[in-house]
Amino acid sequence: MKLKGKRIACFVALPHHTRFLLPITEPAKRYGADTLFFLTMSDYPFERDLFKKKIVYKYLNGYTNDEVREKIESAFNAFLDQWAKKLFEWDGFRQWTLLEQERMMGSCFEEYFCLEEFIKREKPDVFLALHERNRWGKIIGHLSNKYGIPYITMQEGDYHEGRLSFSAHNEYSTVNLLWGEATKKMLVKHKCPADKIVLVGNTHLDNAKKIYSDLTKINQIKRELNIPDGKKILLFLVDLEWGGVMDGWVWETFLKGLSEDIVVIFKWHPNVARGTYLKIEKNIKESAPFAIVLYTYDPYALLSIADYCVTLGKTTLALEAIAFGKPLFAIPSRDGTKDYYVQMGVAQSVSPPGNWTNLYNTIENGVHEDIKRNVDEYLRQSFYRLDGRAVDRALEVISYILECRQDKAKGKGQKAQGKEREYVAGRVSFIIPSGNDQEALLSTITSLSQNVKYADWEVVIVINDENIKEMLSGISGDIRIVDSHGDNLSFLYNRGAEALTGEYLIFMKPGIVYFKDKGLLDALKGGVAGIPLRNPDMTPYCLGIGFDFNFSPYFIKEERQCDSTPEGTLNAVGGGLIGMHSRVYESIGGFDEGIANHLTEADICLSAKYKGYSVKYLSDCLGFVFKETFAEGSRVKGQGSKGTVPDLRTEQDGVVESGLSPSCDDEWKTRIRFFAKWWGKLPKDDDYIKFAGDLLKV
Repeated sequence: MKLKGKRIACFVALPHHTRFLLPITEPAKRYGADTLFFLTMSDYPFERDLFKKKIVYKYLNGYTNDEVREKIESAFNAFLDQWAKKLFEWDGFRQWTLLEQERMMGSCFEEYFCLEEFIKREKPDVFLALHERNRWGKIIGHLSNKYGIPYITMQEGDYHEGRLSFSAHNEYSTVNLLWGEATKKMLVKHKCPADKIVLVGNTHLDNAKKIYSDLTKINQIKRELNIPDGKKILLFLVDLEWGGVMDGWVWETFLKGLSEDIVVIFKWHPNVARGTYLKIEKNIKESAPFAIVLYTYDPYALLSIADYCVTLGKTTLALEAIAFGKPLFAIPSRDGTKDYYVQMGVAQSVSPPGNWTNLYNTIENGVHEDIKRNVDEYLRQSFYRLDGRAVDRALEVISYILECRQDKAKGKGQKAQGKEREYVAGRVSFIIPSGNDQEALLSTITSLSQNVKYADWEVVIVINDENIKEMLSGISGDIRIVDSHGDNLSFLYNRGAEALTGEYLIFMKPGIVYFKDKGLLDALKGGVAGIPLRNPDMTPYCLGIGFDFNFSPYFIKEERQCDSTPEGTLNAVGGGLIGMHSRVYESIGGFDEGIANHLTEADICLSAKYKGYSVKYLSDCLGFVFKETFAEGSRVKGQGSKGTVPDLRTEQDGVVESGLSPSCDDEWKTRIRFFAKWWGKLPKDDDYIKFAGDLLKV
């Protein structure tokens, strides 16, 4: 773990957020990290759990000084001048009082500049928060990007249904740690980039199951709650909607029909105001004095002692109850719609309220086999793994990101630097990895023989599939063969470049048809260049590489995005063909072999720009994509692009060996390396309306 001496700044936005953060920070400290919790002044006691656990924390507002106050006042006044002009242009502002607007926005300005002062004084190496969908998450994200500090976010709860705010769930996140595939699918559906997502599991649940599976602990909890031996325990999990119901007769209806041999416990939702809760507790006790009603008790302690659980509406605790192996019963939302958990087949219905037939059938006969099968699949989708190692995986991600930042600072990551390569002036070298598709490779080789007009040019085929070598033996012409292995595109490109002597290097994936290259060599003299790539029907395939609302690269497919750039410059180019001068290639250390295939071109373009070289897009050139290769789902498919199963540079016994495919567990490194390496330097398109698109339709 690369955590020794690193400062992890943890933001707490609700008291119960600590249950996900503390399991990470405690072992991080054992690895030598320094952890610092911070929060904002608020009407809600965000610091409650930190205070109970005697953990040191700091308020952002405590970083105010005269200079910060002046920045807050100046920026807020300048903003109000613009806000006053916009205020009455949208009917929605009628629902938001001027007093509330002033209070909310004033707090935002104060928190922004106080956080900036926090960064300057505390010098965090990484930010850790549950998510970035609230105002604090966005403030942290903006400043983390401004100061190049990695920002690691997590999953707050079980994401039952889609929300527009999910589209900004990992906008600023360097990486977003999720519980499982179900949440990933939900976020990708909302255009979040899968490239910035790593599945680790639930960092609290693993530890909670370890702690509360102990029989001594279970008996201790029962004694604390005065629960007699031999009684069945029925735990009610109250969601936020049901949590505000104050009518005593409602709760009395739920409890009718339960025999005296069942102990009833209510666990209230933590976001219900204390005053409201006390009134509800009083009403329940009047009609059911035997019920145990709890506001702040550890919910996982209650799950451990429960024999059966009843969820009222949708709550993360329902999923966690299933993970604890508890049979689940469900009362639907108050609007009377069909129950979410019953529809999925993981819970039995309590309908009408007070009808406990299914409960007593389960007590007598056990859970039905169909429900058991559905529960297994539900857990498989909801959690990456329930193996007790979620915290280890989260720490590995944090450590790896810090390692990548350190490598970037030291210039590591590209191919090994050696003696500067000699080249033949004017010679053009084409580097093509073979792949495993003979037809795709032949289309590329044929296009070169037909369309390259340079006086001095050469081709190297980097063979990474033995079946291709036999096919090439029947091809005439001056083609050099380099044997290699693996399917890491950066590694194959680098091996090919080592064997060539050209002044100009053009890297091509098999399946690209080389057609027209007007002005290409002139553009390569100053840096890196790319050309338009089209499908056989002339529709755009890649007209350069853009960066979306989430800082994620995507293939540009709209002509005007390229035409509007000065002198054909773009942040990145590629799509399967990219060229550069030999001196540029050597200066930036070649392709980074730790980067995923679909991010290779964006990465080398950023490396070139970082060194001061130009990146140009030549609209008068042309190539075609006869067939996609080295993709396997990895091609950047536009905003909110899909993830990949790319390649990884592995290290064993101190020896780095490249070109090897990663295991599933390590696949994320080749994606996250890109964002960790360039965090604070990545371009961003802030046009949210264009990005969100159909998500904004009602």
